[in-house]
Amino acid sequence: MQPLSADTLRAARLLAEGDFRSALQAAQQGLQAEPANAPLWNLLGVCAARLGQLPLAAQCWHQALARDAATPDAHYNLGCLHAEQGEAAEAETHYRAELARDGEHVSSLGNLGALLLDSGRINEAEACFRRVVVLQPQAAAAHYNLGRLLRQQGRGEEAAERLRQSLVLEPDDAEALQLLGQLLVELGQPAEAENLLRRALEWAPGHAAALNNLGLLLLEQRRWGEAEDCLRQAHARQPEAVLGNLVALLSATNRPAEAEALLREALLAAPGHVEWLCLLGVALQEQGRSREAEQIWRRGLALSPQHRRLRQNLGYLQLARGDYQAGWQNHEARLMSSHYPQPDSPRWQGEPLAGRHLLLVFEQGYGDAIQFFRYLPLLRQRGAARLTLMCREPLLALFSAHDPAAECLPILRTSPDFPPHDCHVFSMSLPGLLRAEPLSLPCYLRADSSLGEAWRRRLPPDGRKIGLVWRGHLAHPFDHCRSLPTPALFEPLCARSDAHWISVQPDPVVEEREWVKRHCALELGSALGDFASSAALLAQLDLLITVDTAMAHLAGALGVPCRLLLSSEHTDWRWGEEGEVTPWYPSARLVRQRRGEDWAAVIGRMGAP
Repeated sequence: MQPLSADTLRAARLLAEGDFRSALQAAQQGLQAEPANAPLWNLLGVCAARLGQLPLAAQCWHQALARDAATPDAHYNLGCLHAEQGEAAEAETHYRAELARDGEHVSSLGNLGALLLDSGRINEAEACFRRVVVLQPQAAAAHYNLGRLLRQQGRGEEAAERLRQSLVLEPDDAEALQLLGQLLVELGQPAEAENLLRRALEWAPGHAAALNNLGLLLLEQRRWGEAEDCLRQAHARQPEAVLGNLVALLSATNRPAEAEALLREALLAAPGHVEWLCLLGVALQEQGRSREAEQIWRRGLALSPQHRRLRQNLGYLQLARGDYQAGWQNHEARLMSSHYPQPDSPRWQGEPLAGRHLLLVFEQGYGDAIQFFRYLPLLRQRGAARLTLMCREPLLALFSAHDPAAECLPILRTSPDFPPHDCHVFSMSLPGLLRAEPLSLPCYLRADSSLGEAWRRRLPPDGRKIGLVWRGHLAHPFDHCRSLPTPALFEPLCARSDAHWISVQPDPVVEEREWVKRHCALELGSALGDFASSAALLAQLDLLITVDTAMAHLAGALGVPCRLLLSSEHTDWRWGEEGEVTPWYPSARLVRQRRGEDWAAVIGRMGAP
């Protein structure tokens, strides 16, 4: 390799000082005297690139390599140029050529790793990043890149460790701060995640990803005002990437008209954007404009016939209207979700089951499992030689007691362990496969008599016994809509002396227990162990008044009279669009909140229970 000439050194000094134009001129002068000086050609290329003259830069680097194939950094510079232009294959070729010259060229290793990671070649990328960490353990970027890779692999704890090391070396790196914050949200550490995301925004106030991720974290915590402020700032910077999240906030805070306006504006520029068409349909349905919603969803399906959410949303609308055949067919789109467990067996499609072992998986929430348990007798008629039921653990005793001939196993939501079987089916597919209507049965579950006797001894011996449930599970995305903000809304009912009011609210908090002591005869919800225990208690009551939770389904399945309070916002598809009766549960009466009405008014017009 040639020694560096005086002109090369002068050009390099000017380049280091940031005087790119003077450096360019110095390099050009030097090449007039030494046209074969490969390092000077390489340096001239760097100057040209800094001045935005990319074609000239590429020519210079190729000239350097033509004169000396071992010119340091020439292949690396060409690799960077091709990477910036989206030419991944060419960039990889040059990075590898630089590494063939110098196997410890750290910048080429790092850039090659990033390129391989973006193309999904995870193992090769990891090898590059780990080599960089060995060669330059104090390089924050090396730890950051390795952390980014490990997160993509689902190795969250390892990724967090690497990102923390990156921040030890560069505490003000906004990219590392926001990525670690996002990762800690995924790992269930929201407090530290929020702190990191806010630190990222201190260093980079307009960082769109940090604003978006912080907004989503605050949205999950229902800190509506703070979440909206973050998401609107992020939307102003990256409207396409953030629009869906901002619409989700507007939906959660019952502002569908604002969501509609945003989506229509976005669709003016991109009329075929199916994700936005999907969200627009939801915004219209939330305003009670279901026919317009259907038109929008069908428009989206014409563009993308297998779009999962479009098919699901249309299916929910069809089911709510009683169009069961079409609704169940579209409802199958839910199984396209990556979150669904997939047993390694054929999915049952309704064919005869003689001699076969069928696995029936009860899916989604507790209420869904209870609702669709009704189809078990029809499934039995298909003649399976063996039937295994899998459900969440609190349902095991209830379901196994009803059908002792079936093996009943618990299902873990994160990593289900499926037993050997011939074919499988998900519970909410049964009505479509069996071509069954809702099966309006008076009761299809029974309570354990011995458990019921134990509850009977704890209840008042005479008078009407009325159970109360005022909230569902907080993890439900629209629990703030379906649940009452406080049990105190029941006080006008509890003031009546013609009944014994019993709290059957599962897992009451301290404040709720204090309210129950003052206004109810008994607090029994905290003593409920599972759904077999809950069924035995409900069977002893004369009436249950509840919001839309699994307790409503359980009462209906047992034939216990039930008053079901339904929110006007985000009403579930299974309760239909109107009316006070439901084909699912003859013993239930639906008490619908009118649009704009508060819960106190709903309970006030419910009448004497």
